[in-house]
Amino acid sequence: MSKKIKGMIYIVCTLWMVVFAQIIITKVYVQKNDVTQAFARNQLVVEESSTPVQDVCQKGGVLKGTISGKLTTAQKHQIVQNMFGYEGGNCLYEKETDGYYVAYGFTSGIPMLKQVAGMNINMNIAITYDETEDKSVVYFGVPVIRGDF
Repeated sequence: MSKKIKGMIYIVCTLWMVVFAQIIITKVYVQKNDVTQAFARNQLVVEESSTPVQDVCQKGGVLKGTISGKLTTAQKHQIVQNMFGYEGGNCLYEKETDGYYVAYGFTSGIPMLKQVAGMNINMNIAITYDETEDKSVVYFGVPVIRGDF
């Protein structure tokens, strides 16, 4: 076997090992820091919740966060993209009606799964506005938000 072929095989094997290591490290990191980082980077203040922040992605539940002022549709969309991106996933569906903004996403990093309208989802975000306190309220649910918002 020529040196060029051996070199190419070595490079390909090395790159695949790096890819697998990144996947494993990402899954461990996502499980430990994902939600906390996502809320902090979007300047969302986490409010008291029935689910501890560390357990949301592993066991399911809902987190509630707030941000001052009323958000534009573009800002809501950006928060959704950021939150789902931190989880290693993407947005599958989003809609805004009557002051409510709802988005559904999927990531392979969260083991729970729901099938809605033929789509596999495991992340849900709802954003509302509280006029009395002049703040936007963001709910992040795994696999979906159960209850009122």
